[in-house]
Amino acid sequence: MLIGLSMCWGLGAPQAVLAASMAENKLPPKQIVHRKGIKVLIQVNSRGTLPNGVSKQVMATKMLLNQYAALKMKTGKNYKVAMVFRAAGAQFLLNDAAYDRKVKQPHPKGNPNRAILQMLHKRGVKMYECHVAMKMKGYTAKDLLPFSRIVTTGIGAVVDFGTSGYLVVTP
Repeated sequence: MLIGLSMCWGLGAPQAVLAASMAENKLPPKQIVHRKGIKVLIQVNSRGTLPNGVSKQVMATKMLLNQYAALKMKTGKNYKVAMVFRAAGAQFLLNDAAYDRKVKQPHPKGNPNRAILQMLHKRGVKMYECHVAMKMKGYTAKDLLPFSRIVTTGIGAVVDFGTSGYLVVTP
């Protein structure tokens, strides 16, 4: 059994097999193959940010949509993307004034995610804010960006999207 495992992991494998497997990294990047009927839910539940204050999870969503656009894919026709902001990620749907008042971290004036979220909204991304997180953090509907919608619970929305055929991703 040990010999079989070592062969599986390339330990002691013939040089030709190793050379062939190393050639994989010389191939062009693998592209998206499935380009129709894609439904993705991005769960934004972390306060992790880039140095400019933009959420890493919001940026990952932007990068996904940019990749779809580069492939000439169309929202509503080839794909649908939604985002649920819950737990620590709830702060990223705040408007500028609320962000300045309620987010206790160094950041530029206003919500550094606002411009990206507005662009994502214009590209058809639906955004949902967890009411439980809002209550826990003292947010009100007036504190949210106008294109967001409140859901009773973020985790409940994640489950609902998942059972509705959306692939749930937490970048």
